[in-house]
Amino acid sequence: MAVRFPLLIALATLLAPFSAHAGKVSCLDCHPSHYRALGSCVACHRGDPRSGRIRIAHHDLVQGRFAWFAVPGAASTRRGRDLMETYACRRCHTSAGKGNRLAADLDRLPAGSTAQGIFEAIGAPALLMPQFHFDERQKTELVNAVLAGARETARKGERREGESPQVVHFLDGDAGRDNIFEKRCGACHRVLTRTRGGLGRGSIGPNLSGLLTEFYPKTAAGGTAWSSAALEKWLENPRKIREQTQMRPVPLQPGELAKLLAVFTERAPQ
Repeated sequence: MAVRFPLLIALATLLAPFSAHAGKVSCLDCHPSHYRALGSCVACHRGDPRSGRIRIAHHDLVQGRFAWFAVPGAASTRRGRDLMETYACRRCHTSAGKGNRLAADLDRLPAGSTAQGIFEAIGAPALLMPQFHFDERQKTELVNAVLAGARETARKGERREGESPQVVHFLDGDAGRDNIFEKRCGACHRVLTRTRGGLGRGSIGPNLSGLLTEFYPKTAAGGTAWSSAALEKWLENPRKIREQTQMRPVPLQPGELAKLLAVFTERAPQ
């Protein structure tokens, strides 16, 4: 009994913060109640409302500026979604169930991912991710859009049966390998692909990841989506299509166009 008694005291001490708030939401000890119709505090902010200890109660907390995703019709979330469309985030990422799987699926981020972590990742992009130079407000709005998309996907209960795990290839250690993209485009452009990894080393021209998919900006001739035919015509003489462009014609040898298209379509050349 002499051995068990100190253990009981220690256990009681550890459980005290929870027992003191049994049936009570500790959030309301410090914060006024708001948006009650949306549910409990954790529905928007996460955290642990059972404890009165701030470090426990605020574990994985979603700060107020990131919690607008849970408020229907919130302007911050709407602007974040507009930014996603304008900057074509889905050319590489999946959000709200739509997009390419070249980089992280924003609907299924790893356990432990936080709103603040997403905010910081947007400001310090990974290798081959374009640097968009978003300001603080824009990054906050994008986080709200990401969280809203993940919530929407979770509510739909979408499952991808039989889908292989996502593997992102950034760099394979052989930047000088024999590759048509490296030879013809890599000095000015970069591209992220599923099977070949990251190609190119330039930052003068736009990032070409997902170029021939529906999620790439419609910047081909006449404000249309890029296609194999549009790309071929552009490479022949860019200045004939866009007079002020800095890009010069790219003369391709027989068979090189098929190899280049294979990089963008992730298929073997025909």
